[in-house]
Amino acid sequence: MGPVDSMDVTLDDQVIPDGADVPIERLRWSYDGVASAYSNDLAEEILAKPIERGMLLAFAELVRARGPGTVGDVGCGPGHIAKHLSAHGLTTHGIDISSAMIAEARHKFPEGTFEIASMFDLPVARGAWRGAVARYATLHYAAAERARALRELARVIEPGGYLLHGFYVSAPEHPPGSMYHLDTWFGQPVDLDVHFVGVEQGAEELDQWEFDVEAALVREPMSKTELPTRRCYMLARRR
Repeated sequence: MGPVDSMDVTLDDQVIPDGADVPIERLRWSYDGVASAYSNDLAEEILAKPIERGMLLAFAELVRARGPGTVGDVGCGPGHIAKHLSAHGLTTHGIDISSAMIAEARHKFPEGTFEIASMFDLPVARGAWRGAVARYATLHYAAAERARALRELARVIEPGGYLLHGFYVSAPEHPPGSMYHLDTWFGQPVDLDVHFVGVEQGAEELDQWEFDVEAALVREPMSKTELPTRRCYMLARRR
């Protein structure tokens, strides 16, 4: 276990690592530019990924067992995961930094609740969410920035609530701990760093911010059109 094993140590006592360089504006600009193409090409991708749907189903069943409440979809993009979770009986609150992505989400899933906000400063009261999904939402952040995001998720998820965290582990020529820069996507200019996180490191980061990992699934690319990255879905429970 990590440095928060003691009951005398609280979330507010912990210190964010130095060196955080939060790329909020370039993230917003990049995703605003690709929102329409992303929504058209990837919004239904979850339907072709039974392994990921299985993890989302497990998350939904665990959250529903805790009773009625709201779950967050952080980095919700065009709202496809929120829509999928709603089909499993969950009330969702989608958050994204990109106003264009939120517009796509509201158009494709008008019954949902979506809001423009940063995952570093969620417009949610402490402990208000039963759980949250962060599916590749921390992909563009280095360790210090991921710490800020996980600390904020720990703040808004109730004790005993669940977090499903998806991240990239590795790719050809990109081992865990490495990063590459993306300049174009969907034929549009972007300015995005993509970080790869080892499975053990991912578990340690969750542990540091008061999440106990209960399951982890690592998978290979599932189609020729998918980015050739090894991915991890890590299911954790808030202490």
